[in-house]
Amino acid sequence: MDTYVEIDKETIEMADNKHPLKLTSPSDETDYSYEGSSVAILDEATDTLIQYYGKDLFNLTIERLVVGVFFVGVKLSNGAGGVAYSPPEVVKNAGRRILKENHPLIRGMSAAEVAKGNAPGPFSGIIRLATLNALSVPFFDGGHYEVRKESDLSDTKALFKNRRVCMVGAIIPLLKRLKELEPAEVIIIDRKEATQAEAEAGYGRFVSPKYTAESLAYGETAVFTGAAIANGSIQELIGYVPADAAIAIVGPTAGFVPEPLFRRNVALVGTVAVTESDLALDILAEGGGGYRLFNSCVNKINIINTDRMRYLGLDKTK
Repeated sequence: MDTYVEIDKETIEMADNKHPLKLTSPSDETDYSYEGSSVAILDEATDTLIQYYGKDLFNLTIERLVVGVFFVGVKLSNGAGGVAYSPPEVVKNAGRRILKENHPLIRGMSAAEVAKGNAPGPFSGIIRLATLNALSVPFFDGGHYEVRKESDLSDTKALFKNRRVCMVGAIIPLLKRLKELEPAEVIIIDRKEATQAEAEAGYGRFVSPKYTAESLAYGETAVFTGAAIANGSIQELIGYVPADAAIAIVGPTAGFVPEPLFRRNVALVGTVAVTESDLALDILAEGGGGYRLFNSCVNKINIINTDRMRYLGLDKTK
């Protein structure tokens, strides 16, 4: 049975997979490279950290680095750790270069230089992200932000209750929680076909990535994963969201100082702070992914953009 949704006062047909959709959107083959729109965000995060640390930043070095199957992990000389997701396209591109190029070791490099994007090698962008996340950890305890510790994105119920939610990147644990939060509708956009069956098991409606722009324009709350930062698509995605809609970004990859995201109207960042750096890197070195990090070496946190939540009228309830 076909489903219809109203977008920008026009009714468009969201047909099932057996019928061609009649919308015009970018191809499913769109390849977002890391060198895309995330660079400006990371440059701004670097500038913020330079202001916070001052000269102390230039005394920190990369003590340990792990490039795992799914994540990159960094430990700094002050003991702080950070992790970041490695998108498949980054891994694929690295495979073309890794046997042809010879790069110096990143271990021992200045953390400031890595944070500025000056690390060598095909994983330099993701290593930069993990380093920014590690550098940011001390400031989540310093009163710089409204941080809710031991808090999951779904704990902020006002973002979801009675609202049309569009999620780019299926987050299955969050989808399971959303059923309890009574959203008006949940639209799921994900490139992984293997995710579709699980995502549609009563949790929401799966839509082809070709219709990302239309789906986000229709939503009242947009949820993006940190992978959108890692693969460079985040600013384009934010650009599709209506001015009066809420934006949340979730995942360990989004664990850097949030000023750049808050400037782009992100209302909440649901991420993690690494608490046991060596254990986190040990897990990644053995091929572990994000889920193995939880309950062992990271703490979940929600970083709230108080002004944006107040503007949207979502500050009355958690």
